[in-house]
Amino acid sequence: MLLPPPPSSLAQALAPGGSPGTGARAAGPELQDEAGLREQQSGEEAGRSRAAGVMAERAQRRAAGAGSGPRGASALPPEAEAAASAAQEEPEGACPRWGAQHAGARELAELYSPGKRLQEWISVILCFSLMSFNFYNLLFCLRLEHAFSIIVGIFAGVITADFVSGLVHWGADTWGSVELPIVGKAFIRPFREHHIDPTAITRHDFIETNGDNCMLTVLPLANMAYKLVSLSPEALHQTCPWECYVFALSVFVTLTNQIHKWSHTYFGLPCWVIFLQDWHIILPRKHHRIHHVSPHETYFCITTGWLNYPLEKIGFWKFLENVIQGLTGEKPRADDMKWAQKIK
Repeated sequence: MLLPPPPSSLAQALAPGGSPGTGARAAGPELQDEAGLREQQSGEEAGRSRAAGVMAERAQRRAAGAGSGPRGASALPPEAEAAASAAQEEPEGACPRWGAQHAGARELAELYSPGKRLQEWISVILCFSLMSFNFYNLLFCLRLEHAFSIIVGIFAGVITADFVSGLVHWGADTWGSVELPIVGKAFIRPFREHHIDPTAITRHDFIETNGDNCMLTVLPLANMAYKLVSLSPEALHQTCPWECYVFALSVFVTLTNQIHKWSHTYFGLPCWVIFLQDWHIILPRKHHRIHHVSPHETYFCITTGWLNYPLEKIGFWKFLENVIQGLTGEKPRADDMKWAQKIK
């Protein structure tokens, strides 16, 4: 589904150096693609440059006789050598580059716990087991006379999933803190990390990428499975369009983070994923880059992105933020900025 282009006030580009620049105007599609490639390469380049620095430092030590022992081995452990080379690479007092080497990004990544990993594994197994069971049983409920209602139900499910993705994304980006009990480290932490290191999600495996979304859809899928095995065939035929809506909603909510991951991936995407992005059936890469211009206050929908333009035109998110700030006195995205400004 094709949407009109975003307003020029939203189409902002990255500032020089690869970090988001507030208020910058949009570059052309070619520059946006180039910025995306640089964004994904930053994490890999940081690791390679750090390793090259360590090797150069060792060579210098051996040449200067700084080593000890019969082979001139380095007097410092590898960790100390890496720190020394990093200090030479970056001027004193300079902030680390925006990405995997950012101090806030490193600290947030370390908060990913074994307990969180277990929750994700359980959620993924339950979700996809229920999804397969429901799809198989739903096929027996389909009737030709319900074709139009089923198509409308599926389309409504996709639209609802896009809105839900925006609502959850906006809420976690804008409010709350990593220090909150349970939900802070488990659910808000990934959102804070993502703004500092946008390509971290491309280095997450399938479980870490999709575990939380699978957890959200387990209950509706379980309720649907119960109805599919307990209701009579006549009752199921009557509710088939509704069940198709629920199933489409659950599937697209489940896949939202995977689609989001693809929107940050500029290497090795399958042709069919690129086709879906180019035709705006799922979230396109250039479209999502609008959200990643600091202070990350617009274009929150990340399933298809169909609702981003209309919601922005009516000022939907800004209206909600003004209401909540007026009632609570809390400033939007205060915790997000705290982590973005962390340098050590």
